[in-house]
Amino acid sequence: MLNPLRYVCFLMLAVASVVCAQSPASWSSLGPERTFPDDSGMLNVKTVYGAVGDGKTDDTAAIQKAISSNIRKQNTSRILFFPQGTYLVSKPLVWKDLNGTWQSELTFQGENENRTIIKLANELPAYQNPQSPADVITTASLNASSDGGSNSAFDNYLFDITIDVGIGNPGAVALNFMGNNYCGLRNVTLKSSDRGHAGAVGLSMARYAPGPCLMKDVVIDGFNIGILAKGMEYGVTFEHLYLTNQLSVGIVNSDNVLSIRDLRFANEFMSVPAIQNLTSAGLITLVDADIRAYFGFPTTSAIQNYGTLYARNVVTSGYKSAVQDNTGALVPGTSQVEYDSGPVFSPFNGPSSSLRLPVKETPEFEERGLNNWRSVVTYGADPTGVNDSTAGIQAALNSGGTTVYFPAGVYRVSKTITVGGRVRMIEGFDSNVLPFTTSFQDASNPVPLFRFQNNVGVTFSHFRLGGIFDQQGVPGVRWFEDDSAHPVTIRNTVLNNGSYATSAYKNTINGTGDLFIEDVTGSYWEIDHPQNFYARQLDMESATRKFFNKGGMLWILGIKTEQPGSPANTAAIIDARYGGKTEVLGGLILISPTAPLPATQSAFLINNSPVSLIYAVSAIDPKASPTNPTTSNIDFNIQVQEIEAGVMKNLLSTGVQTQIAAPPYSLSRKLGLIVPLYTSK
Repeated sequence: MLNPLRYVCFLMLAVASVVCAQSPASWSSLGPERTFPDDSGMLNVKTVYGAVGDGKTDDTAAIQKAISSNIRKQNTSRILFFPQGTYLVSKPLVWKDLNGTWQSELTFQGENENRTIIKLANELPAYQNPQSPADVITTASLNASSDGGSNSAFDNYLFDITIDVGIGNPGAVALNFMGNNYCGLRNVTLKSSDRGHAGAVGLSMARYAPGPCLMKDVVIDGFNIGILAKGMEYGVTFEHLYLTNQLSVGIVNSDNVLSIRDLRFANEFMSVPAIQNLTSAGLITLVDADIRAYFGFPTTSAIQNYGTLYARNVVTSGYKSAVQDNTGALVPGTSQVEYDSGPVFSPFNGPSSSLRLPVKETPEFEERGLNNWRSVVTYGADPTGVNDSTAGIQAALNSGGTTVYFPAGVYRVSKTITVGGRVRMIEGFDSNVLPFTTSFQDASNPVPLFRFQNNVGVTFSHFRLGGIFDQQGVPGVRWFEDDSAHPVTIRNTVLNNGSYATSAYKNTINGTGDLFIEDVTGSYWEIDHPQNFYARQLDMESATRKFFNKGGMLWILGIKTEQPGSPANTAAIIDARYGGKTEVLGGLILISPTAPLPATQSAFLINNSPVSLIYAVSAIDPKASPTNPTTSNIDFNIQVQEIEAGVMKNLLSTGVQTQIAAPPYSLSRKLGLIVPLYTSK
């Protein structure tokens, strides 16, 4: 699963032998280095802002100027490019504009994860107290509170870069991350180069309100705590996560919703817990984990759970048990094939285990030869957003290159763009693409903005579709139509259509290729013909049915939704029919007082189709109560409505009880609830 690999060897004195644990040199199968053309529109922190990157010069002021000059800048690049080098800093780099106001919408893009390093200077006075820690980098939200936290931290990313807290800084937090909806990390290392692994936290997500976002291919080396997560909204998804040399614990969660696949935890010194789920409101879904302690005696469980836990394919070594349950008792066994803290809900007496759908890794591609990159601007597209760019974009896609890119900007499109030929990658560099003209005005007959007719696998990366300038949405757009038998990947992208409940995606009878979604916001999605759909962090917010699975295979790691469905007799979130298989591994359903729910509407509708669902609900209206349903209820009266052979049964909210832990842990998910596992017959 890890490719390529390096091997970290730990001496086990107790048995006088050497044991080697696998850890990634780079999780990505592409390796740690990225290739970009000079006219991408990204802003080079060396050539534009004077950063040196020699590991000796203090680059704090140069990098902060680059941040403040470009954060939330509309119509031009919001990406800062860091060439290989070590960028020495001496105080926090903060997501603030030139007026000192917290903002979002900024990306750090490194050239090489292992050799592009933002490094804290050694033994700084401000970073000495772990009880009062200081950040190396602090991302933030629009309309933020005083600490930069809030729920509008859109489009915050770090790619292909290392953050090092240096030597002798025990109070350092490598990254205090705030992000919402489309945001996260990819190919990022957070480390302490201190011999004793000193540092407070590697990745902190403790302000209001982290997520949803995707943290993929992340290494955290050192610190007292590897990852710290707090708060009931909105949930974070991790895939390919390596934690090592934590002094106290790998992951600490209080109240949040964490969905994790492929965790590697290796501790050199002692059997500290890999995960602590500290509160009854916390939900952790863990699939595929290898947790090892290499020195010392097994004195604790690998996972200490006081909330709700689903764990599958967990292997441990050096621990008393794999899991300590929410009563404090040890669950027998140092490995778990499948564990659920329960209860399992299955009105038709279905299986007590999840579907365990087969999972594919997301395809990766990068063109190293710049002669095979094609700029849409070169072929006549207008990055200012003034003129119609349709012909130029189509010409670039038809030009024979393997990678077509949009130099950072705004592009207006008047009709469907077809993706075919040799194209393997469409790179947006965070550009906006805006549908306009009458082609996209008929809500009863949506027209696709992009149609995939590719004869090779293709990736569509880092775009913002719709929703700026004078455009408040167009009623008749479908963002993607899949007419290909080959894989399609859509990642780090928002589908923004104002108040219109538009269609995000639909496949044709020819659209049978696997679809991979990573960190995408938008709805609604339709599998109209048999297809495999793999989603990592899917945020669906619209006043419509969010997903219609008509006979496909749908696998979601980390879901987040808002708003009721329409029409009211459909499911608000997922409607699975015609034998469509659906597995949801963790996530959050947010119930907002601004969008009351019809009393008869279910969150999920299952019609003669196999499903397994794990999720939490957060109802934030103070008048809401799952025990007091009304015609404008702020929680779903019906969590799951299942139909089998013409018989209907409902899982009501009143029948779902959250797990209650003893003080000092919190006593409930406030006005929400947790479904530890639901299975259909």
